[in-house]
Amino acid sequence: MGTKACSSKHTNLVNGNGALRSIIEKAREECGCSLGDLTVLSAQVDPYRLDTGSGHRDGEWLGDHFNRLIKGNKQIHWRGLHYALVSSKKKVIKPNGEVYRNTDDDWVWMSSVAGKAARWLGYIPFDRISDNRNTPPWVHHKANSVEVETFVGVGVDVTIPDADDLEPVPIIKNFEPRQHYHFVIFGEKASLEDVVLPVARAKQTDVYLPTGEISDTLLHKIAKDASEDGRPMVLFTLADCDPSGFQMSVSIGRKLQAFKDLLFPDLEFEIVPVALTIEQVGALGLPSSPLKETEKRADRWREAFGVEQTEIDALATLQPNVLRNIIEQAFDPYYDRTLNDRVDAARREWMEDAQEAINEQVDAEMLEEIKQEASEKLEELRSVIDDLNDRLSLAADRFTLPAVEVPEPEIDEKASRQSLGDLRS
Repeated sequence: MGTKACSSKHTNLVNGNGALRSIIEKAREECGCSLGDLTVLSAQVDPYRLDTGSGHRDGEWLGDHFNRLIKGNKQIHWRGLHYALVSSKKKVIKPNGEVYRNTDDDWVWMSSVAGKAARWLGYIPFDRISDNRNTPPWVHHKANSVEVETFVGVGVDVTIPDADDLEPVPIIKNFEPRQHYHFVIFGEKASLEDVVLPVARAKQTDVYLPTGEISDTLLHKIAKDASEDGRPMVLFTLADCDPSGFQMSVSIGRKLQAFKDLLFPDLEFEIVPVALTIEQVGALGLPSSPLKETEKRADRWREAFGVEQTEIDALATLQPNVLRNIIEQAFDPYYDRTLNDRVDAARREWMEDAQEAINEQVDAEMLEEIKQEASEKLEELRSVIDDLNDRLSLAADRFTLPAVEVPEPEIDEKASRQSLGDLRS
């Protein structure tokens, strides 16, 4: 796309009317404040502030070239797209009329300016850009929830039984505890794996431990998974005690809200900063180091909190059990510790009731026919057992089994919470 086409098409588009821009404009009118007052991140990266004439100009420009160079549904990372642009047989002209070149300035502009606009304004789908340039994040996914299933079997396993042992028994699948919330732990260091994983397995929690700053691609996946899960999401964050770590939770929350407004309207979430806080650094006597000279927020940080920076690795390495306890305690307002025992008890009760129902309804003549057939075949090779089991299974529609009621989690709504947003409001 040439410069004239971009300019003429978007010159008069000062403010867009997309979903995110409409939301922030409506909020501005209702509260009588400025857009700056409602801008959580910088105006150049806040998803609600990208819907501008220049944003559409740059985003559409990149989207056009992306569709021209990357065919089908292929994914590519930003660095790969950069090289595709500079290697194009036809010179790629930027919206300002200059040739796109293999320079750091053009790379940063494409990935951080045009790239963000292209994705948040809908010119490039989020799932078409991968994170392959960086080390893949360490990810742990809990098992997906499935529907409870009930049916009647006859107890044939790999061990060949006697025909007289064949009796109809109730069978139920996926009668498992399912907490009220969809849990996610996000940490900015892959080195947190040893501390976090035991908690994640015990709590059925997704874990993301990328190296470096969280990407929009990864946040899109988190939002999509949470939306498909259907439960409210509680995302716990683990970050360094410094300006970037403090900002991380804010940035995650802002972008998840944008994904909710843009793509996943049913998404509900809370962001809970777990560690590393100013109070934890002082109380635990953790070592600190001077902020980097390039940190522009250093003076404001020191003035506000009176500390330098402390890495989350310091706590994970020196006092791993303390960090694990901190994470576990963060679950308390959201986690029903009684649910597992109550589900186990309900499962046992259902099995007893179902067996009683089967005993009352069983067709003795039909069962005897099955046993006679079994007695002739159970001596055959083990390889026929699976097929025999299918033919001997009693059809579920022959019995009326008790209704399944999996106990629901019980959450103390009055418990104190430390999240950035409260689902109860």
